[in-house]
Amino acid sequence: MVLKYSVLALPLLIILFLGIGVNVYAEKTHVIKIPSGASDPNAPFFWSEKNTGITTGEITVHPGDSVTWENADTAFHTITSVTREGEIDGLFDSGFFTAGKSYTRQFAQLGDFFYFCSIHPWMTGVVHVVKNPGSVQTIHNVGSGLSDTGVGYEVKYILDTSLENTVEINRNDNTITFRISDITQNDQLILILPFEVIEDPNSVWVDGVMTTFLSEDTQDGKKLTIPISADSKEIKVMGTRVIPEFGFLAMGILSAGIFSVLLIARSKLKLHDS
Repeated sequence: MVLKYSVLALPLLIILFLGIGVNVYAEKTHVIKIPSGASDPNAPFFWSEKNTGITTGEITVHPGDSVTWENADTAFHTITSVTREGEIDGLFDSGFFTAGKSYTRQFAQLGDFFYFCSIHPWMTGVVHVVKNPGSVQTIHNVGSGLSDTGVGYEVKYILDTSLENTVEINRNDNTITFRISDITQNDQLILILPFEVIEDPNSVWVDGVMTTFLSEDTQDGKKLTIPISADSKEIKVMGTRVIPEFGFLAMGILSAGIFSVLLIARSKLKLHDS
């Protein structure tokens, strides 16, 4: 009798085990909204990722994940696959879909999948499909002692582990140094550096070795895609300038002061001539 129940229980255990496996490795659906007014080329942004609020139209996902584009605009839009150069390549096309409608596509293969709206070609984006996409995280108060407000800036990044909160800023070398806190399975680190933090990042070192990287301008700052390995620890980024010693506010105050001094000096000179 015990053997009978054991035989009957075995398939149930297998089903439960497989069920747990499905939950652990469940595929995800990511949502990108097309906001109201996106059909206007002067709109502040054309996309909004639901979970992160990122407005670049770029998203990093895992193989098997799906992306759903929801139309919250009043105009028709399309999600049309294009090459990196912007030529339609026929990989996928939503066709026209209007307000309240959506388009979903699953991405099974690794790679970069570029897309745009064929009606409004300034609306562009890309789906990065990587082995382990990690998650969008934020380092707060970067350069807090150097900024005009004293609060500092937020640096967003994508990684499956975390970066240390202490960020080293060297004004003499015009560098910013980040450190990875643990072993990573990612083969790249994505950094989004506010334009106020660093100007024209032109060189990147990973553990002291200069490496090739990708650089793009986004709504939120300069996006750097940096190749890394599992044991990478230190990422150093060099630009033409890091957080300036005299920020915009300080420069404005200084300029106003100089202008006032010149006016006063000019008035005194006129009185003296009189």
